[in-house]
Amino acid sequence: MTAPSPTAPSVVARLAAQATRMEAATAAAVGQVTMALPTLSTADANAVLEAAVPIPVRGAARFLEELAEHMATHPDALTSGSSLCPPVLLRLAEVLHEAGHPVVRPGCAHCGKIRSDLRQLRPEGRLCGSCDARSRKRETCARCHREGQRVTARRPEGPICHRCYRTDPATFETCAGCGQLRHPVVRRDDGRGLCMKCWQRPMHTCASCGKTAAAALVDDDGAVCHLCYNRHRRPRRLCGRCGKLKRIARNARDGQPDLCDGCYQSPEVTCSICSRVRPCTSRDPHGRPVCATCYQRHRAGEPCARCGKTKPGNARWPIGPVCMTCYTAVLRSPAECPRCGKVQPLTARGDDGAEICGPCVGFAADYTCKQCGRAGNPHSRGRCAHCVLAERVNALLAGPDGTVTPQLEPLATALTDAPSPFRAIQWIKESPNTRLLAQLATDGHLLSHELLDKLPPSRNQRYIRQLLVHTGVFEECHEDLERIPGWLEHELADKPAAHARLARPFLNWFLLRRARQRAAYRHHPASADRDLRRRVSVALDFLAWMDQRDLILADLAQEHIDDWIAGATSQRRYLIRYFLNWTTSRRLTRELTVPSLPRQEPQDLLDEDDRWPLLKSCLTDDALPTDVRAAGAITLLFGPSTKRLCHLTPEHLKFDDKHAHLVLGRHPVLLPPMLAQLLRQLAEQPQLRPQLSRVRPGPRWLFPGMVPGKPISTHGMTQKLNRYGIPVRTARNAALAALAADLPSPIVADVTGMHRHTALRWVAYAQRHWAEYLAARAEAVASREEAETRGGTQSAVESALASFEKFETPTTR
Repeated sequence: MTAPSPTAPSVVARLAAQATRMEAATAAAVGQVTMALPTLSTADANAVLEAAVPIPVRGAARFLEELAEHMATHPDALTSGSSLCPPVLLRLAEVLHEAGHPVVRPGCAHCGKIRSDLRQLRPEGRLCGSCDARSRKRETCARCHREGQRVTARRPEGPICHRCYRTDPATFETCAGCGQLRHPVVRRDDGRGLCMKCWQRPMHTCASCGKTAAAALVDDDGAVCHLCYNRHRRPRRLCGRCGKLKRIARNARDGQPDLCDGCYQSPEVTCSICSRVRPCTSRDPHGRPVCATCYQRHRAGEPCARCGKTKPGNARWPIGPVCMTCYTAVLRSPAECPRCGKVQPLTARGDDGAEICGPCVGFAADYTCKQCGRAGNPHSRGRCAHCVLAERVNALLAGPDGTVTPQLEPLATALTDAPSPFRAIQWIKESPNTRLLAQLATDGHLLSHELLDKLPPSRNQRYIRQLLVHTGVFEECHEDLERIPGWLEHELADKPAAHARLARPFLNWFLLRRARQRAAYRHHPASADRDLRRRVSVALDFLAWMDQRDLILADLAQEHIDDWIAGATSQRRYLIRYFLNWTTSRRLTRELTVPSLPRQEPQDLLDEDDRWPLLKSCLTDDALPTDVRAAGAITLLFGPSTKRLCHLTPEHLKFDDKHAHLVLGRHPVLLPPMLAQLLRQLAEQPQLRPQLSRVRPGPRWLFPGMVPGKPISTHGMTQKLNRYGIPVRTARNAALAALAADLPSPIVADVTGMHRHTALRWVAYAQRHWAEYLAARAEAVASREEAETRGGTQSAVESALASFEKFETPTTR
């Protein structure tokens, strides 16, 4: 036995020194941890360090010393997420994260994968095994002599690549399945290997969708297929291009950042179906690339267990495969389960055929919001659409301090309580109106009508103004009139100062004053903004015309007005009468005369042979939308103006036990039974476009528009009816001509709501038109009878009918 060295420390002394070092290292580490996390007590810090660095581990004091030294140098080590750290910090961050403390776990410096075993340290940080293998130095294979290969194994002759390793006879063994000498890819429980052809990937039942497929993840909650893993379980990180917290489609490598699904674009190859060079993320059964369009178009369908239609399946529930339409309908309409009494999406059926929820039959898919506990309406990351909408609304309307101002609280409440949260989320994401609204909220200024008037006139500006009025942020006003002064200021930006000094009072003290007085007593709203803008534009054009001829207002003579009118290519220049009336009343010009527009009779009338089939189609064709059928039938029967038609509300309909009436003018008009039923259906059905809640009560329009609180525009209604083959102008003229031919002018005015003078002109026109029509028809009939009596030729009959046909089918302009 060798005697101990006289200078060697005793065992007791060595153990005491180790204990002292361990105590000092623990105290230093505990101090740094509690300094970084003030809410953590000393006892909890000791427990966390014991879990991260067990005492039996050899060299525990050294690990704690490294930890204390690193945290002293980097006070934000637990929150920065930097992987330039000792390994013990990775385990400590994992323990603290599982305990619920606000720490940021470091991830791989290349791919960002969060793991506690990042063993390889590089100048940029620690790497996971995959990134370490990719970043290793490439060498020349000793067998195939290819350069720049990753080393898979080392043999006596040198490093070999992956291809040579897979063909190395030393790695072959007898396959337990086919008995051939192959390279094993997996081993059975008895230790025998299986080759690639004999190995079958195990199938699992997905705990989320219920589909039997290969599992992307198997944990304590069960197996998760690749599709559900990508949707619900795939980790989220900050995208290196858009900066949003989203699912990462491509990990960072070779100096390229992480890219999310929206920013990443797969390599472009030739699609095996359409033969176009496009990004192909899918493969067909033979492994050939398929682009996204062809993949969606050629997806194999199967009968849906709910609707019975053959469509591509979106999920597998206990009732069977369901298509996307049924999947969305069930999840967005949760109901009370008759078996357990809970409100859940009913994804299963009981023995009696009644719809029940999935948990009652052991289906583990959970569609409950993790934030509010509400069932159904799943949107993203385990949250429902209502919670996501509230988050998006707060982000949209947040001011400079990150909070919603009290002025915008009514708008935030209306958007958050929208009847359809999915449409509201889509509107916030894609609508250009939201970008203008976010800009106004971010600026932090007090919103007002005057602030919006300073913006360039646009559809977005008008929409935001009406949205703020509808939700109570702004006071109600005649928007069509009040936005004209802002329009004028933008029009005068490049005009001479002399023109501006005339245009402003002409608009504000003459045109707008009269328009506001008329708007105060009108029963039906009338948008005069278009007419007012045209009158101002004509006045500005006339002032520019005068400058070209070196004229001033005091020198204007009647011949100048005649020259202005004669040089017109349209009737627009006749509108100069309003400007000249104002200048004359202000004694800026002498008395001048603008000729009146020549009165024209309607020439575009829908033929009766076309009008009645169109009316029948509106009343009986269920393929047409309900609003198109109702609007088309009213136009073809009564011919109201498009503005009056758009402003109809359920209050304009009067129903009693036997009859139904529609109020278009002073007196209600009796409706045919089929049209009455159609209008009742239109009045009782839910709004096609769910409207935001409004502070002040307002009308419920029969034909709602895209702008909150407003009906469909006249241009939109005209386009919609024309799209379905109902020409508005000719149909209205034909309806009014038919009414005027059968009814006196006072009744026509009372029934349709038109002015009595307009009704008189229609009656006069209809009487003359029908007199000529009947005379031509009688002449044609007489000619036809005479030709048949004499045995005349077909050409003679056609010549006799020529005079009648010009009235039978009116010419168009």
